[in-house]
Amino acid sequence: MNLFQAIIVLALVGNATLGLLVLSSNPRRAVNRAFFFIVALMTFWLASMFAVTVAFRDSATRFFVCLTSAFAGFLPLGAIVLQAAIVKPDITLVQVFLKSRRWLGAALAATALCLSPVFVVSSRALPGKLLPETVYGWGFPVYATYLAGAIALMALGFWNTAKTRTGVQKTEIHFLQIGCVFSLSLGIALAVLGEVLHNRDIPQFVPIAALVFDAFVGYGIATRRILSASAVLQRVIAYGLMTGYLAALYVAALWLGRQAFGWLLADPADLAHLLAALAVAFSVSPAHGAMQAVAHRLFATAHPLNVNALLEQAGAMAREVSTETNLMAHFADLVADGFGATRIVLLRPLEADAFVPAYPEPLGGKPIRLRAGGAIAELLARDRAALTVDTLHRMRSTPTVAEARETMKEIGAAVAVGSFMRTEMKAILLLFSKKSGRIYDLRDQRTLQLLCDQFAVALENANLYTAVQNSKIYNDILLDSLTSGIVAVDSGRRVTVFNQRAQGLTGLPESSVVNQPMTALPEPLCRALESILASQRGFRDTELSIRRGHETVPIRASGALFHSHTGKPLGALVAFDDLTLFKKMEEQIRRSDRLSSIGTLSAGMAHEIKNPLVTIKTFAKLLPQRHHEADFRDTFHELVGQEVTRIDTIVNRLLNFARPAPPVLKPVSLHGVLENSLHLVGPQLYQSGIELDLHLDAPRDLIDADAEQLNQTFVNFFLNAIQAMKRPGMLTVRTALAGPPPEAARLAGLPDGERIQVDVQDTGCGIAAENLDKIFDPFFTTKEHGVGLGLSVSHGIVREHGGTIEVESRKGQGTVFHVQFPLRRAVAA
Repeated sequence: MNLFQAIIVLALVGNATLGLLVLSSNPRRAVNRAFFFIVALMTFWLASMFAVTVAFRDSATRFFVCLTSAFAGFLPLGAIVLQAAIVKPDITLVQVFLKSRRWLGAALAATALCLSPVFVVSSRALPGKLLPETVYGWGFPVYATYLAGAIALMALGFWNTAKTRTGVQKTEIHFLQIGCVFSLSLGIALAVLGEVLHNRDIPQFVPIAALVFDAFVGYGIATRRILSASAVLQRVIAYGLMTGYLAALYVAALWLGRQAFGWLLADPADLAHLLAALAVAFSVSPAHGAMQAVAHRLFATAHPLNVNALLEQAGAMAREVSTETNLMAHFADLVADGFGATRIVLLRPLEADAFVPAYPEPLGGKPIRLRAGGAIAELLARDRAALTVDTLHRMRSTPTVAEARETMKEIGAAVAVGSFMRTEMKAILLLFSKKSGRIYDLRDQRTLQLLCDQFAVALENANLYTAVQNSKIYNDILLDSLTSGIVAVDSGRRVTVFNQRAQGLTGLPESSVVNQPMTALPEPLCRALESILASQRGFRDTELSIRRGHETVPIRASGALFHSHTGKPLGALVAFDDLTLFKKMEEQIRRSDRLSSIGTLSAGMAHEIKNPLVTIKTFAKLLPQRHHEADFRDTFHELVGQEVTRIDTIVNRLLNFARPAPPVLKPVSLHGVLENSLHLVGPQLYQSGIELDLHLDAPRDLIDADAEQLNQTFVNFFLNAIQAMKRPGMLTVRTALAGPPPEAARLAGLPDGERIQVDVQDTGCGIAAENLDKIFDPFFTTKEHGVGLGLSVSHGIVREHGGTIEVESRKGQGTVFHVQFPLRRAVAA
């Protein structure tokens, strides 16, 4: 087998393989079948050509020469059939042949001419010749005229059809034109070059022209994702220019090497070839870039897409912090301008099982709705690549592909692109036809996929930004709706939260506090926050006072330290409430409780006052009768003075207890307060038959207090104890020194230092366990006629004095109140 035969076999096998591959990709598609038809004609043409080279008899040689020409005469018909299938994709081959009947008749006539005796007179193989020596008859000029006219009419038809078509049909016609032009040009160029150079090896490569045709046309009609014809030409020209440049460079370097090394070596060929090879190797990369630039300038208007600029704009968009709506509008404008799309729709999974339009808002008509588990979503998720209508038509038909094809046809979109964030599809971008009528080629599809993936990242950022903004709005509304003042600082001690209630309670505007050092806050709040940050602990229910203009506002505050998810402290928070109204109500309750106690005390004191009055009355009745007695007058004078003093003391004690006065803290003897309170309840103790056991054993009893308020507190304790006991009973009052307050008390704001404890114990009925936590609640009482204010008032007074109250009680065994107060610190002399 010689070189020519090997090339024919190579072209024959390659031609048949390409035809079968294209047909198998989608056997039901008319274009694929038409391509297989023209490939079959080329296969028969090449087979006949091979038979010419191996024929032994002249008659066989003549027959195969005629047959080769006959099959060549059918090739224009094959191109016309392929063009018809491209223009009308749904047409059948039978309909194509009927439509092309004139071409079919011309091809059959040319075949009859080729097989007639007037076409070839004789043909015989000659030793050493590639082709047999053939003598043509008068039919050959007729055949050549037919072939030239057919090629001219075919080219004109392709040109007119391409002008009237858009989209993929126009692209496929372009590839058909390119295939015809390149294959014919290559065949003619090889034949002419062989004659010009008198090199018989060059024409042996003419069968390769069939493979060139198959490659261009097969790529244009069967590849799922194709480049536009201009992009393919750009690459072919770029590589052609580079090949020519490198070949010229090789020849020039080879000549220079021979000239340079010819002075040194007898045979410089090897060294010259090495020099030429090195020159080509070092020039490949620069030549590739330069030739690509030249080709790009040649086809700049044919493919105006600027990929780098689009990706830069998309990257900037992804880095922006924006809302979803603004992001979608920006992205849609970017894609529409970059690709020249007539319309763009962005779908989001806004429904449970479907992607629906998110931008722009549907204006009317049938809404676009793609099922999340539908064919288009499935193919996009499977391939992670743009899906075009052209791609679907080129794919082997399956139920999924058929459904996707119908869906795309129904909505009228040209391209669907999935926007993926990891494995999740965030959106589907639908692009309709281009304004220019061109297709979305492979370059467009890859760029769209990159843009959509960047959009998914930007969309995730926008979702986070929107969530943060919504959360901020929600938190602001929530904070401003609270009836408590809220102030928070970060670890750098700058104020981050200062709600409306806090602004109202402090009289400070938000602008003067937020993002400022916490020293901008009122001093008590600043101290509380600093205490939390320094101790890394919170506190609860501490009463403070803050200044608001010229008035003082009592508040109850609680604070806490908050941490990140890793446990790192992030800052501190204090919540506080206005106690102004509470303090007024508390004062009213104290007055009510005081009046109630006065009523109880008055009943007992009436007996105390009645006894001296009886004495005075008795002596007054005897005065007229015994006025002349000096001893009687002296006894009367002394006795009346004593009894009046006694009555005055009783009344003054009651007046001092009942007289409302503002609380004033000053050094007070706690033992003296206890003794005064016991004097007030003395009549009740006597009348109830209650025995008093008094042990004032504390060595120091000086505290800072309001004596009248403490008097009211202990009167409440004593009266409750008396009312809880039956005759006979025992009221025990004892004092003793106690240690510093427990940790919980210190966190609640109680002062440190030594303390004095007062125990008030009775032998009464005791308190039920389930009521122990409620006895200090306002209006809680187990008495039939009580109002439940006494212990609540007493508890408030004790706390105001920095004290604590604890209760021990068992049902039927009596109760003990343990009351502690901080002792006054001794002043150094």
